[in-house]
Amino acid sequence: MNSTLEKLPHCISALTIQIPPDRVGNEREKIVKQYLQHAQLPGYRAGKAPRMIVEAKFKQKIESELEEALLSSGVRDAIKEHNLQVLGVQAVEDVKREPNGPLTFTAKVITAPEFELPDYEHITVQAPNLDVAEKEVEDALERLRQRLADFEDVEARPLEITDFGVLDVAGKLDDKPLSESIEGNPGRELQGRDNFWLKLGEGNFLPGFCEAIVGMNPGETREFAIELPMDFPVTDLQARKIDYTVKLREIKKQALPPIDDDFAAKVAPGKTLAELRDLVRADLEKQKANFIDEGKRRQVVDYLNRSAEFELPQHMIRNEAQRIASDIVRENQERGVKDDQIMENQKEIAASAQSSARERLKSAFILTRIAVKDGIKVTREEMNERITALAVRYSTSFDRMRKDLEERDALSGLEEELLIAKTLAHVTAAATVQPLELPTVQPA
Repeated sequence: MNSTLEKLPHCISALTIQIPPDRVGNEREKIVKQYLQHAQLPGYRAGKAPRMIVEAKFKQKIESELEEALLSSGVRDAIKEHNLQVLGVQAVEDVKREPNGPLTFTAKVITAPEFELPDYEHITVQAPNLDVAEKEVEDALERLRQRLADFEDVEARPLEITDFGVLDVAGKLDDKPLSESIEGNPGRELQGRDNFWLKLGEGNFLPGFCEAIVGMNPGETREFAIELPMDFPVTDLQARKIDYTVKLREIKKQALPPIDDDFAAKVAPGKTLAELRDLVRADLEKQKANFIDEGKRRQVVDYLNRSAEFELPQHMIRNEAQRIASDIVRENQERGVKDDQIMENQKEIAASAQSSARERLKSAFILTRIAVKDGIKVTREEMNERITALAVRYSTSFDRMRKDLEERDALSGLEEELLIAKTLAHVTAAATVQPLELPTVQPA
């Protein structure tokens, strides 16, 4: 067999392949023998029909199977001959075969990008100190204290900016209930509802709303208008005026518990305040460590992508960009963004998805090459752990989850995902870390 290789743009290689007549004949003979052994023809027992009749009866099928077998084996041998790392076959073209002659054709295959690995053994990243400051512990305890607060009735005075108000709220736009004035769902609080608890504070809920109800007494009703800003999240309400009617039912004051051993026992049964502080500190350290590790991994990926330049397979960019764009659209819909607004931003969404797809694919190819070079592999135990985690997430058994992945031909993709993550962790662990001073991080 003879073959030549031509490298084309975008990771495409064109293989021109010629299969000699003797190989064509040998392959045809193998196929014909199979038909001679198993052909069922009227008047003949299986395997006893004359060759001439069998070949005439199954000529089209024989030729189709012959061409399919020769094309498949020819591409496979040419790939091996030229030592190509093929991701897929794009097309088989110009198939020609004359009687008793060779079979020639061109196969266009998609290959992995060719590039020199950057120096990934001496990467420098920056990271803040892992130490948790005492103020961070105190702030975390204060957040826990807020969650355990009780509420006391306030009597004999009007509503103040530090109170909680229990309100009946009704909102109108152009003299119609808000729900009838705009499409979609602007939110129950914006439309208005009864028994609405609101913590007063400058800028809370809507600009100027809290200030408009300060000084009310329980049972009092007040009417006022709120001018919404140009950048208001609900597009149809931007720069619009909502007329509100608000009745104050009750005034509540937040009663915060003292931070002591009783408080600690409510948060973590059986724990003292000192032990609760240790638990909070450990949790903050874990959150901060995860935050720092994610930042280091992101810096490693950015470095790798900047340090290697190569083309990417266009079909992979296209597929990944479509997947990312679908995720962006779904996330926007879940946030309540209307379809027409999403359509207005489709060019920006497509551009963002295209850029993200290139970055993701580029780092994936680099990390996969590093895995090969450093002998990093995914173990059976790691695969089983990931499948178990997926089974738990989807409330199914391990065996059923694995079978589902096999049926969807998704096991190899899962293994590749684990390999890339494992390799990124390997490269990040070897990076040199320089200290970075950052403002105090408040974990969620």
